Amino acid sequence: MTTPTTTTALLRGFMRKCPCCGAGALFDGYLKRADVCLHCAESFVGVDADDGPAWLTIGVVAHIIVPLLIFLETRGTMSYGAEATLMLSVTIVSTLLLLPLCKGFFIAAVWSLSKK
Repeated sequence: MTTPTTTTALLRGFMRKCPCCGAGALFDGYLKRADVCLHCAESFVGVDADDGPAWLTIGVVAHIIVPLLIFLETRGTMSYGAEATLMLSVTIVSTLLLLPLCKGFFIAAVWSLSKK
């Protein structure tokens, strides 16, 4: 099997698929990296994302939350309790949705760099 381009590997990782074949799952659970692709037998042992996904997720979520907070504050139609509840909910949901995508992206990036 030929090694995919870096862009293809990153897109596959972002979609939580094996960066090598694009068919196998990259994770065994919510955030647990698989040791090997069940489709193409590519090993991911030693391919770790460390703190990169958390930093990227924080950056993306902040770019969602801050404009939303500014919008809500300028309108002034919600109580502070309702506003805090909404902001907390949006923060938690967006973080939980984005973290696996960011981790897959970083694992694919590290995998791609190790294949060069």
